[in-house]
Amino acid sequence: MVGAIGNTPLLRLQHLAGSGMAEVWVKWEGANPTGSMKDRMALAMVEGALSRGELKSGSTVLDYTGGSTGSSVAMVCAAKGLGAHFVSNDAIDITKLNTIRAFGAQLDVLPSGGGGITCELIATCFERVDELREREGYWYCDQFNNTDNRTAYHQMANEIEAQLGLPDAFVAGVGTGGCFSGVAERFASRGVLCCPVEPENSQPLAGKIPTGGHRLEGMGAGFVPGIFRGDLASEIHAVSDEDAFKTARNLARKEGIFGGTSAGANVFVALKLAGRLGPGKRVVTVICDSGLKYLAGQLYAD
Repeated sequence: MVGAIGNTPLLRLQHLAGSGMAEVWVKWEGANPTGSMKDRMALAMVEGALSRGELKSGSTVLDYTGGSTGSSVAMVCAAKGLGAHFVSNDAIDITKLNTIRAFGAQLDVLPSGGGGITCELIATCFERVDELREREGYWYCDQFNNTDNRTAYHQMANEIEAQLGLPDAFVAGVGTGGCFSGVAERFASRGVLCCPVEPENSQPLAGKIPTGGHRLEGMGAGFVPGIFRGDLASEIHAVSDEDAFKTARNLARKEGIFGGTSAGANVFVALKLAGRLGPGKRVVTVICDSGLKYLAGQLYAD
């Protein structure tokens, strides 16, 4: 299965980007084995730790997860005969949590109290991770600071350039910062406008104090990740839950492209840039995962 990771399709939006706009292209990461771009970094982090001797045969990989990373790392661990243990919360779609369990991983789900994804909730999850790190045979993946996460996305940049050529702009939401930063390391120095995206209620990249919870799973952890390359950011964009949800639904209903909330946020910003850049330019963004991961929540309930 790990050999099926990457080399995903690049699709041009046919209806949402009008004739007076730049072309908008999306990297369809739902084509990866677990339906997520996180498969790329999961494989890189596990194989990197194994090659350096940090992770031993029979050990257990530990981390906090917003759902997709846990599914991806659990899949890689299952393929390589490793254990996996994750900490998450009930603000995450149950489909993602059940996928983690399906691959045989242990999962601690902490209560959100109905407040959505907040800084306080994520801090509580990391407190539980710190407790589990003391267990013998556990290796902490540390996805927010693991540079193998970032370098895994160099290949995504290489694929985009091989499929389309060098784009004029690249847009990616920031959870761990791996995807944005890894692609930007290949593109920014060559004149590509590189734009990270974060939730409207959680804008640490822009230097703002978080103002509340949000529903953009996999984004907006409430702090600047250690591997995030802010020096490569041309401009930072914030997206509301409502705009992300509406755009994700429009992608499904008007383009036949089935993604999650982060995909909606990415495409919302990509369309805004496309309107500004105009015809003759090309904007690339990422459909981070399949919409199948969101069917138990509110995204497609309306």
